[in-house]
Amino acid sequence: MSWGGLRALGLQTRAKGERHSHNLPAVMVSNHQSFLDTLLLGSIWPAKVVPIGKKEIGFIPIIGWWFVACGARLIDRSQSAAAKNILDNQIGFIHRGYGIGITPEGTRNKKGFGLLPFKKGAFHLAIKAQVPIIAFVVAPLGNLANWEKKKLSKALIPIEILPPFSTKGLTEADVDSLMKKVRDEMETTLAKLERELVLL
Repeated sequence: MSWGGLRALGLQTRAKGERHSHNLPAVMVSNHQSFLDTLLLGSIWPAKVVPIGKKEIGFIPIIGWWFVACGARLIDRSQSAAAKNILDNQIGFIHRGYGIGITPEGTRNKKGFGLLPFKKGAFHLAIKAQVPIIAFVVAPLGNLANWEKKKLSKALIPIEILPPFSTKGLTEADVDSLMKKVRDEMETTLAKLERELVLL
């Protein structure tokens, strides 16, 4: 569905570092810009990934239904205790060799550039499970997508998967420093990918 959807929209992807995405189990994080993320990431994610998303995604026709059909776990962000329990329960999937996919920004970055502040859930989970963080960085879409005008340009969109960030030996006290390290690397990569995006 990813490849069909991208082709219908006139979008292509070019991925770098795909070998890192197979280093499972892991917690996989990515920047979050629009509904296109599901198609873009779906085209390169390995098969054994359980996505985590807000419950509203499940109500989006086609994209949301597909998201749920892929085994996604949907959380209610207004119920923080319940959301934390859902994240903690993913450790079982991690121990079975799965990747857990989370967007740490927590909501779409509608500007299409840069990163919003990160939430800590993905980093708590990775440290608790003692598995690496694998970051997927999708080029900024601000130059090709204008959601207010419902306009989307054809483009070749670069995506980079960064080398795993180890959590071996880290504790809860290291959550903030790990989150900052991952975010800084993603921000640097995002700026580079902005220059590599090609409008067709």
